[in-house]
Formats: sequence, C-alpha cells, structure tokens
Amino acid sequence: MKFSDHFGIARNATDDWFDPDLHVDTRLFVDPFFLWEEDPKSPWGDAHDELLDHFKRCYTLVSMGGGPTSNSGRSAAALLRFPEPDEFCLGYTSAGTRGTGGGKGLARRMLNGIAVAVRAGLTNPQHIEEVGFLTERVGADGISDATCNILKGRFVEYTQQVATARGVPTKQHQVRNAAVDLTTGRWISRTHELPTRPDGRPVILVPQRFLSALPVLNANDWFDSSLNSDLRNAMNVRVGQRVPKSEIVELARRHPERIHRWADHVSKNGLASSYDMEDDPLGVVQWQEAGKKYASAHPLTTASPATQDELEAFVDAVIEHFKHFVEQERGWSLLWNENGSEKREEAAQLLMLGVSRAYCRMHGVEMDREVEMGKGPVDFKLSSGPTLRVLIEVKKLHNGKFWDGLRVQLPTYMKSDKCEQGRLLAVRYRDRGSSTDRIKDVPKYVADVVANGFDVKLDIVDARRPKSASKAGSV
Repeated sequence: MKFSDHFGIARNATDDWFDPDLHVDTRLFVDPFFLWEEDPKSPWGDAHDELLDHFKRCYTLVSMGGGPTSNSGRSAAALLRFPEPDEFCLGYTSAGTRGTGGGKGLARRMLNGIAVAVRAGLTNPQHIEEVGFLTERVGADGISDATCNILKGRFVEYTQQVATARGVPTKQHQVRNAAVDLTTGRWISRTHELPTRPDGRPVILVPQRFLSALPVLNANDWFDSSLNSDLRNAMNVRVGQRVPKSEIVELARRHPERIHRWADHVSKNGLASSYDMEDDPLGVVQWQEAGKKYASAHPLTTASPATQDELEAFVDAVIEHFKHFVEQERGWSLLWNENGSEKREEAAQLLMLGVSRAYCRMHGVEMDREVEMGKGPVDFKLSSGPTLRVLIEVKKLHNGKFWDGLRVQLPTYMKSDKCEQGRLLAVRYRDRGSSTDRIKDVPKYVADVVANGFDVKLDIVDARRPKSASKAGSV
C-alpha cells in the first residue's frame, strides 16, 4: 500500500514528495548530487553543505593519525556509522522495510576510503560520493544511508510540512540518528511527530527529485567519461567494457584530482537527471497502482481458501489473471523500457506482486516476498492459516539460472518449508535462442521434478512486445 492510499491522499501537481510503498522497500536511493545542484535559495539550498561538514569532520579526525583504534579514529568511525534508515522505505530491504544492518561494516569501509583520500592529499572533499570511488564496497545504498542519516532532521521537518498541508495524522515516534553532535561524535535520538505506517512504525518522506537508481557520481561512469580516455587507452579498454571495480578504484586512488574535475563536468554539462518515475526503467514504481487497478476491475468470485486444494485453486486463478493482464491488457508495457530494452527480472516480480497482493487482501491470503528459506529467499510465499501455503518463483525464461530455479531452488525451498506445492512462473521476452529451446524442453524437466516427489507446476507468461508496437504505451 502506498503512502497516499493509506492516508487517502489524491496527489496533485504541488506534491513533490515520493509516494513510497509502506510494505516493500522501493529500490531507489537519495542521491546527494541533486542536493549539490539545488538552488541556494531553496529550503534545501544548504543541505549539501551540511553533508560535507559531516564528512570534513571525519577527514580531519582521520588526518590526526593514530589509526582506527585511536581516539580520533574511533570518533570518525562513530560519525560514519549509518544504520539503514528504514523510515524512508527505500533501498534493498525488499522483503519489507526494516533494515538489518547496524552500519558498522559501512563505517569501516568508509573509514578506509577516507584514509586513502587523506594519504593521496584529498583532504577537502567536494562530494561525499568520493569515498565510494576509493574503496570497493561503498555503493548506492551506503551513500544514500549516509545522506538520510546526516540530514534526517531536515527530512523529518519536510515530512511534517507535507503532513500539515495534506491533513495527514501524526503521532510521536522515537527517531534514531535524528541529529548529530560533530564535536563529540555522538548521534542523538529524538522524539518527533510523524505519520504512522500500518505496522506502527514512522515514515519519513523525501522529495522525489532527489532519487536515483545509482549515484550520479559513480566509479563506472567516471571511468567511462571522456575525461579518462587516456587511462582507458593505456589499459586498451573500450568505453562500456566491463572492468573490475578493484581496478577502477586503484586508478581513482592514483588520480584523485580527476574525481573533482569529473563532478564539475557532469554538473556543467547537464549530464545528471533524477529517476524517471514515468518510464520507470527498473519497474520499481508503477507496479502497485497497475496491479491494484487491474484486480479491482477483475475480481475473483472464489471464496477465501480453507483447504490446501482451495489455496492452490486460488493461486491458479491469480496466476491466470496475471497472465491475462500481461498478455491481453498491455501489462507487458510495464516490463519494457521506452527504448525497447527489457526491464530487470525484478520488474516482473513486482508486477506479479502488485496483481497478486490485491487479490490476496480481498480473500484473506497472506503474501510475503523474498522469504528466507535457509538456503536463500523464495520470491513469494502465499499462505492461509498456519499450514496452507504455496511457494512461487518468478524468472525470465532466458535467465541463465532458469533451470536451476526449477530443478534446485524451488524444490529446496519446498522441502525446507514443508510446503506441498511450488509454482515456477516463467516470463518470456524473446522469440529466439534459449527462450525457444526451453519452451520445448520444459515439460520434460517439470516431469522430472514431479517424479522426484515435488508437486511443481510451471506457467509461462508471454511478455513479448507485439510486433506492431513501436513504443510501449501506458496501462
């Protein structure tokens, strides 16, 4: 359920806030680059300065020397501890919206990156993303977590303004990392009036213009930029050719001055844009509304399942509706980008979630996403009561791990969960190659799995673009 649905808000042109799903994290990130480009006269005009002040303090502490166990090193590590801010409903906690990390690993990696920068003479950072260039394991989620933690007080105030303007009820919540004392290196928790999610936890909103799928300033784009053609030539590497990040990090460490030059180049040439909510290239935004709209227009007439057979019949009906939605109601258009490229497999999984979740709520069926089964997470678990359940895996038909999903993953998850039935939903995008071959071979492999004692069914959803369609339209 989206924030707007939960609070009965009809959005209008003045609403600049991102409308998050309150049950499943949206895999987008707060990108500090867009804060840097913000008009100085806007309410966010000095937010990037606040970010930099925080990191400059860390650079200063690391410059004092003494190593990570010294007083200055421990103070820097404390300031770099950014627990996943689950109040924002963003990031990679796809099974829900509650982060699991305490930020210690991220703090160590950032501390290492800052130490490298200091040794290279980069003691006055211009962008916090620089840390991600100088160490291998600081990505979009780490940069976003840092930004959300450091500026959490600002985002809280922004959320309160939205709540007041739109009549959203609030109540008091304890918010961790609501402020920070740079002098003592201490994070401060505070009580704030905030909107409340169905599970009782608070939600914090962000302007959607600050969101992206990856940081604008990232190591791969830096390496591919025109400013680094000499480095690529020396390595005999073409633009876009896959290069291990370890090698890119090593280059950045040897040429730290080029990071600043590239950031200026990106800004001056207008090379950055926030996430396109309309085209939704990752398929992480539009699935909720599309699924809910379809299910409302095509209700199921079956009763709420009370037996395993009834639950399996319910799942059959839901999958049949999903197939109809994709194949006959232009649902396929949500699985393709405007440029004709396929969206990631997650787009199909989320679209399935959007359609199925609506039906499940109407019929008292629980639907959980990416449930941990001991040897990995299954895509979906549908259950009715304590004993009735069906597991579902969704894969692109041409996925290199397709057969593994059918013959290994799904049976393993079923055995671990003592589940009587599993379903593999194969989504077809292509007319040739492995897609064509697997259509012929799949009945045999399903029969092999069934012969081994697993009640597995396979459904194929045709998501190929109609040959007459030159452009994917809206649903």
